[in-house]
Amino acid sequence: MKKGAALACAVFLLVFVGYLATAGDLVARRVIVITNDHEFTVENGVCSGSGTEEDPYVIENWSIDAGLDEYGIRIHGTTRPFVIRNVEISGASKSGIYLSYVQNGTVEDSLFESNWVGVTLNFSSFNLITGCAFVTSTDGIHAYFSHSNEIVACTFDRNDTAIWLDASTGNGVSANLIADSHMGVYLNLGSVGNRIVSNAFVGNLHHAYAHDPNEWDNGSQGNYWDGFEAIDADADGIWDTEYLISRDGESDGFPLVRHPLVPEPPPATCP
Repeated sequence: MKKGAALACAVFLLVFVGYLATAGDLVARRVIVITNDHEFTVENGVCSGSGTEEDPYVIENWSIDAGLDEYGIRIHGTTRPFVIRNVEISGASKSGIYLSYVQNGTVEDSLFESNWVGVTLNFSSFNLITGCAFVTSTDGIHAYFSHSNEIVACTFDRNDTAIWLDASTGNGVSANLIADSHMGVYLNLGSVGNRIVSNAFVGNLHHAYAHDPNEWDNGSQGNYWDGFEAIDADADGIWDTEYLISRDGESDGFPLVRHPLVPEPPPATCP
């Protein structure tokens, strides 16, 4: 195993063990389907909340083995704020969570394992996905025609593509560990103006690719790219050479020498 991949696995295990510490209270149930704001009910797995910004609907503490059903949780055509937290979804033939024409949703602190897609955003905007783990799926997160969403502090491990944005603009991808996948982040079909900053790309066959202009740094720092080394002459933690994303000029102008999600290598020692 490559050094970077080993580090990624170590970090993922810490995240996964932390998740398991809270997953003991999960209750098994069948799939959840909500198709309008009036279906946020107890029967549909809503545990609390009134659907306001201060008191969003809450779906939490469920374990859903989709058993090759298309979705674990499918929400369509809603605008009321909701939170999905501390759920575990596996085995969905299309998507663990499918958000279609949805706004103001949060998915947090959840595990998605062995689904076709972990979370799908379809024509959905102003949603947050944070603190989740995506493992051994075809795609971790796949967005279609979705804008102004945030993917923050998640862990992606051994997916085909960790994050795939199709025709989606103005989304933020930050502080994620994107590891051991065939493709880390893939942007196409006019996906422009997305911000991909402060992530750690480790052990992927291809870290990232974009067909159109996006932002890979904030003007002072970018991302950590496993396997990339240059010169840091002023020892400011930023490589002095940009990291090339694609041949048409997409690049991270401020690639990070180190990242908090990737432990520093041990100091060299003499035998």
